[in-house]
Amino acid sequence: FAVIIANENYRRESKVEFANNDGAAFRQYCIKALGLPEKNVHYVADATYNDMKAELDWVTTVARAYDGEADVLFYYAGHGVPDEETKSAYLLPVDGYGSNVSTGYSLAKLYETLSAMPAKSVTVLLDACFSGAKRDGQVMASSARGVAIKADSGEPKGNMVVLTAATGNETAYPYKEKKHGLFTYFLLKKIQETKGKVSYAELVDYIRTEVSRKSIVENNKSQTPTLIPAAEVGESWKKWNLK
Repeated sequence: FAVIIANENYRRESKVEFANNDGAAFRQYCIKALGLPEKNVHYVADATYNDMKAELDWVTTVARAYDGEADVLFYYAGHGVPDEETKSAYLLPVDGYGSNVSTGYSLAKLYETLSAMPAKSVTVLLDACFSGAKRDGQVMASSARGVAIKADSGEPKGNMVVLTAATGNETAYPYKEKKHGLFTYFLLKKIQETKGKVSYAELVDYIRTEVSRKSIVENNKSQTPTLIPAAEVGESWKKWNLK
């Protein structure tokens, strides 16, 4: 089962270039390459806070119904914002304020909700950064300090791994030529090449290598995708497969 949130057209913040394209393409790849039935894939473009909450409620209900037999994918493209005092990270709904994290969806809350589900595995894919930077590398106008912040992206729990587009105070850049986020483009490319039959170890190594190289060439800036496994998962994630 997959939940896909793609937030591009913010009401009070700058657009996240190509985010809707990312989400729509990932939905197609889930169905056509990974073989998920259409009803098992929920995609919301330009999600409000309540949209995001509703989708997490849906996948929680599904996981309970399948009693530990479901594999869950959660994909997000859009703004991430840091709490400038606590350094906690938040996903920003399209109706949120970048300067007020209480209008965001806490990453810690996301992990808590997903890890509480009885699922065989949970994979979180985040084409976002949590430094307060936009996809073009500039800092959000609503960021009080006007500088990128190294946010704490939290600790996954349970049977969960998290793959983020960037680390520390880096920016998650677009790949303008391909009209995708840089991270999402190479994620999709590897799924296409392998039809989803790829180990997480191979997938992560590929994405990290390709994104790191392309970001230096295209943007003259570092972007380092990072995998964070829950402690309980240990090294076993390396043998997990998307399909």
